[in-house]
Amino acid sequence: MIRVLVIDDVPLAREKLRHLLAAHADIDIRGEAGDLEQARRLLRQEVVDLLLLDIQMPGDDGMQLARGLTAPAPRVIFTTAHAQHAVDSYALGAVDYLLKPLDATRLALALERARRQLAHADAPAPAPHPLRIRNGASSVYVAPRDIDYIDNAGHYACVHVGRQVHLLRESIGRLAEQLTPAGFIQVQRAVIVNLSRIRALEPRRNGDATLVLLDGTRLPLSRSHRDAFDNAMRAHG
Repeated sequence: MIRVLVIDDVPLAREKLRHLLAAHADIDIRGEAGDLEQARRLLRQEVVDLLLLDIQMPGDDGMQLARGLTAPAPRVIFTTAHAQHAVDSYALGAVDYLLKPLDATRLALALERARRQLAHADAPAPAPHPLRIRNGASSVYVAPRDIDYIDNAGHYACVHVGRQVHLLRESIGRLAEQLTPAGFIQVQRAVIVNLSRIRALEPRRNGDATLVLLDGTRLPLSRSHRDAFDNAMRAHG
């Protein structure tokens, strides 16, 4: 059974969620909260696996609650009428981000994603191999978790690690394939980025966007890579 806490300040919204969740035999609603203080009290009293969490609520917002969760933290599916917090939610590791009015099919997909994440929560993930970057007769080994992003310059890939740039004679396509399991996504033909380094997404015209990294670096996200990026952000974390 998946133990669920429903958090929304609108009684009708909680009622609709109860109705939609009733179709899933493995969902056990352990409580409801109409504000975040009540939610925090319930989280101290109950062990839950999943939060269905609204964002704009009296006194605080659901993003703050999610940021304050301590390990072992429940998974979070955000349910909101406001689309602008989606990137921030995925950066927090949210299972999904559902826009109101909620749809039974879309909720079912989010719950299935939560089931998969919970099923694999205790399975140790294989550590990704470091990149070996040769510098003359010596070699530098760079752990994927330390990489901010990779772009290219001619026949070389430029591996950006903080203020350092390492040159690697490898194609962006092959590096993207190698680093996808480590949480990287290709956002342009010649740019791949570490998802954990993304702070914000700024829409541009024609479906393109700009990604802002934690250090302020700005990278282009082409519309041809947008769907893959959104899916990767949902799955990340």
